[in-house]
Amino acid sequence: MDRELFGHLDRLGNRLRTFHFWSGMGIVWVSAAIFIGIIYLISQATGRVPEGSLAVAATIGVVGSLLVTFASSRTARSVHQVANLVESRYPQLDSALLTAVEQQPDSTTGRLGYLQREVVGQAVLHARSHNWQYIVSRGQLFGARLIACAGLIATLLAAVALAQLDRNLMLTPTSDELAGEGVVTADTLFEAEIEPGDTEVERGAGLLVLARFTGAMPTEATLIYATEDGNEHTLPMSRSLDDPLFGGRIPAISQPLTYRVEFGNQTSQTFNVEVFEYPLMLQADAQLVFPSYTGQEDKFVPDVRRVSAVEGTKLTLLCRVNKPLATAQFTEQTDDGEKTITLQPEANDALTYATTLVVDRSRELTLRMTDGKGRTNQHPPRLQITMIANLPPDIKLAAPTEDIEVSPIEEVDLAASAWDDFGLKRVGINYSIPGKVDQDVSLGDSFPSKKRVELAHLLAFESLDAEPDQLLSWYFWAEDIGPDGQMRRTMSDMFFAEVRPFEEIFRQGQQPPQNSQQQQQQQQGGQNAQQAEELAELQKQIIAATWKIIRRETHSQPTAQFASDTKLLIESQEAAMVQLEELQGNLQDVTSIEHAAQVRNSMEQVIETLRSAEEGSSPARLQQALQAEQAAYQGLLRLRAREHEVVQSSQSQQQSSQSQQSQNSRAQQQLQQLQLREDENRYAQEQQAQTEQQQEAREDRQILNRLRELAQRQEDLNERIQELQGVLEAAADEQERAEAQRQLKWLREEQEQILRDTEELQQRMEQPENQERMAEQRQQLEQARENIQRSSEAIQQQMVTQAANEGARAQRELNDLREEFQRQTSQEFEQDLRDMKNQAQELVEAEEELARQLEDLKTEKPDQSNSLRETDNQEELGGQLSQQQERLEQLLQRMRETVEQAEQSQPLLAEKLYESIRDTRTTKPSDALKETEMLLNRGFVDQAAQREQQAREGIEQLAEGIQQAADQVLGDETEMLRRALDELERLNEDLEGELARNGQQQQPGQQQQPGQQQQPGQQQQPGQQQQPGQQQQPGQQQQPGQQQQPGQQNAPSSGPGTGAFDRFLGGGNNSRDTSPFSGDDFVDWSDRLRDVEEIVNDPELRAEAARIRDEARELRREQIDTSAPPQWDIIQQKVARPLAQLQNRVAEELLRRTAEEARVPIDKDPVPVQYEDAVRRYYERLGSSE
Repeated sequence: MDRELFGHLDRLGNRLRTFHFWSGMGIVWVSAAIFIGIIYLISQATGRVPEGSLAVAATIGVVGSLLVTFASSRTARSVHQVANLVESRYPQLDSALLTAVEQQPDSTTGRLGYLQREVVGQAVLHARSHNWQYIVSRGQLFGARLIACAGLIATLLAAVALAQLDRNLMLTPTSDELAGEGVVTADTLFEAEIEPGDTEVERGAGLLVLARFTGAMPTEATLIYATEDGNEHTLPMSRSLDDPLFGGRIPAISQPLTYRVEFGNQTSQTFNVEVFEYPLMLQADAQLVFPSYTGQEDKFVPDVRRVSAVEGTKLTLLCRVNKPLATAQFTEQTDDGEKTITLQPEANDALTYATTLVVDRSRELTLRMTDGKGRTNQHPPRLQITMIANLPPDIKLAAPTEDIEVSPIEEVDLAASAWDDFGLKRVGINYSIPGKVDQDVSLGDSFPSKKRVELAHLLAFESLDAEPDQLLSWYFWAEDIGPDGQMRRTMSDMFFAEVRPFEEIFRQGQQPPQNSQQQQQQQQGGQNAQQAEELAELQKQIIAATWKIIRRETHSQPTAQFASDTKLLIESQEAAMVQLEELQGNLQDVTSIEHAAQVRNSMEQVIETLRSAEEGSSPARLQQALQAEQAAYQGLLRLRAREHEVVQSSQSQQQSSQSQQSQNSRAQQQLQQLQLREDENRYAQEQQAQTEQQQEAREDRQILNRLRELAQRQEDLNERIQELQGVLEAAADEQERAEAQRQLKWLREEQEQILRDTEELQQRMEQPENQERMAEQRQQLEQARENIQRSSEAIQQQMVTQAANEGARAQRELNDLREEFQRQTSQEFEQDLRDMKNQAQELVEAEEELARQLEDLKTEKPDQSNSLRETDNQEELGGQLSQQQERLEQLLQRMRETVEQAEQSQPLLAEKLYESIRDTRTTKPSDALKETEMLLNRGFVDQAAQREQQAREGIEQLAEGIQQAADQVLGDETEMLRRALDELERLNEDLEGELARNGQQQQPGQQQQPGQQQQPGQQQQPGQQQQPGQQQQPGQQQQPGQQQQPGQQNAPSSGPGTGAFDRFLGGGNNSRDTSPFSGDDFVDWSDRLRDVEEIVNDPELRAEAARIRDEARELRREQIDTSAPPQWDIIQQKVARPLAQLQNRVAEELLRRTAEEARVPIDKDPVPVQYEDAVRRYYERLGSSE
């Protein structure tokens, strides 16, 4: 039987057995209660309880329960029995379930056949959609349980009442006994001991008072107590059935009182009850004084349990308690044992105890308090202090991100970005050529905190007098203030540029075609050159390892790994020396021998310097070792180049006809190595970027889930606060007000828990991996926390209205923050949805082409039905159908994966995609394609066309579902185009304004408004109408006398904003002029163009926006590197004019979508070949006014 089907039936069987069990137990215990009730009535009438009646009732209950348990466990065990029950409940199954239950897999294959799977699938589908467990409804199951529990409780209560009746009948004396013993009179004296006498209790606790008698017992006793305010209360005391005593309980005591016991005509002495409190922390506040290098103002955070502070912060903890204390101290569990921190009372507040510490590590403190009588706090609170480390600057290389090969006259753009949590002091770049150049260049200083700084430097090798086979190393550096208050420098990875002869430098895309002669020459490389290549690679790894240790050893004292790592470097360099000696023995060329000797000297210097660093534990000596390592590496490069020259010279003497190929052998090999390195590096970068994106997306989803939970909890709490406000106003007596106060206390506890969870979320957002991305969100969450804290205080002060207002503000801020994270997490599915939408559209188009080809086969002449050409067409069409099936399955699989990933963060998207997948189970386009292929292969073209139509309808329905799902994340395409057009208009206006201010008469972004008349000399193509939003092309100058139409006004320039989506919504306008190229607004202008690139879905429009942005970036970078004024003619040609054309294309696409019969310029689409002459003659007639 199918596993899923069996699971549905098994769950239904379990539910049936549960229902039978509780129904039987209800019958048993109700019967037992009725039996005991009958015995009780009989005993009251006769004055005697039948012996063994309780035992009989217990036997009925126990035996009946055992029988019910056994009987219920045997029911619904048969699958066929359960299936019959389902069939009776759902007649529409039409015995499909019974048939599915009886199916058995094939004995040979172990699988079900096609029809068997169909039957089982129908049953499973019905189970998923109807949930068979509800054959026994929740109400029925709950009713059975309720009856069983009520019967059991009734039985127990009846048994207790019967036992009490039996005891009372036994204690009641008969008339003869009363005549013999006599009655206690009013003059009888009783001896009583009152417990607990004088005592003290915790505030809010109750007190049990006992009056224990010796000898005669009074018939009743009364407890009388009086509070300090003079109110006296009377409580009747209950008599014990087993012991000679009376007992009474005073409820919650909040103030000292006195009490006494009255019995008979006597009164006990008066006892005193004192009230005490255990030490209790009411609230903990934090005063933070940040280190000066952070630039942050002092901060006071009220009511905290979690404190996050930067390393070196002076933290003062203020603990407000309920009473004066003898001692108060924090305890901390460390690896060295328990440590204590003593708190001292404040001079101006005896109930506030404080201590000050420096945040040098994360710690968890437990507050232990003792009062003057030695009482300690029962539940010591814990405070968690999280140290935010002063992280070194984060440097990310942008280009290049690998070692490169350059020519002596080449210029290389080096780019990176740096970020620091508390601001960068200086940034720069260092580059050096061993023995020639060692330059440290500053690229700026004093940057704002928590903002990434873009770094760029043009490295001109010609100005450095670089020579072939020299080695240049470079790295970016950034300086900030370390925890010790001193300047700290952080360096990026080190990369190398190997200077090669100009004619040997190849780049991607310049590889010449290979032939057999070139391949033969590539295999004739010298062994010495190859050994030099391998040795150079080893030396390069030694340099990288040394640089890693230098970057790590930034403190005055070396780390514990310094000695072992340095020893490893020495061993590696010695191994390189051994390989060099082996290579020296094979060298014959004099120049190569000289190069090898220089390399050997450098390696010996490396080993000597490393040993000195190891013995003296001096990381500073590693810089000297690094220079010698670089010199050795450079020498190895020269040795390798010389050996290649020797090999080439030898080959040219032996085979002059192939000299050119021999000279290119090394270059061709270099090109192949370059291609391989680029592929490997690209793959590694893609893998790393993908991992980082996955981690960030996962972190965003985690925070989003917490924000959603906090917002929902705050909303529920706000509703309860509003309800309680009405209850407090309507309270009529003291009891109702006390109940309202209890609920108010519970609400404050819940509000405090939300406050603690918000603090935990704050700590998560302050983690190093989130600091840069979530700086603004942390500020918003901090504001929400303040409102939550004020709401908690208002609840404590019983200011319910203010608490409701503060809670509403906190809820609103949490919702806003949640929506912002919702937008962030939805972006991870944007590209997937775009790809799936494109795949679905391609499937639809391919299916339409298949339908056309099938229709052509149907209309073939009868005499061609058996031709070889038609057979070939059928085979080709069958292959296309098979490919269509594979593409459909790939799309469905991608949809399933997206559903799983989006289930938590984007439930609506996941639900929509799942519905589309589920619909394919009904339309079954994949099965229809398979049957179409099978029918076509067998020659049934008409039937194949019919099945293809069904497949086409299913694919179109699937594409429509994907489109609807994409609209939920990507938004409506028409609205997105409208926003993109608005942004493009502002971008054009900014660029046009800058061009105009710099004396450029031609403004490509100048638009001709609807209704504006065309002036003489401003020609337009015949029949080409100016569309709304279409721009006037460059060169179409406005003629003198051309007036601006009423209402035709230039939109205000959009200044730098906080984000593109805010601008799309119409905000962020700034009245000042925007200057992307001549001012400091390029980054914002480029980001807005990038947003246009992201917001449009058309691949061609996105590619064009990306190309324009790349052109603008290159022009801007060239302008900065050369410190020259902008080249406005080039900007107009490469940026302004294409941007205006892009705006036209977006406007036309928007018009096409918004108007059913939009008139788009006909020259935008190619004219079909058969109509070219007619269209040409039409334009000629228009031009001649005929």
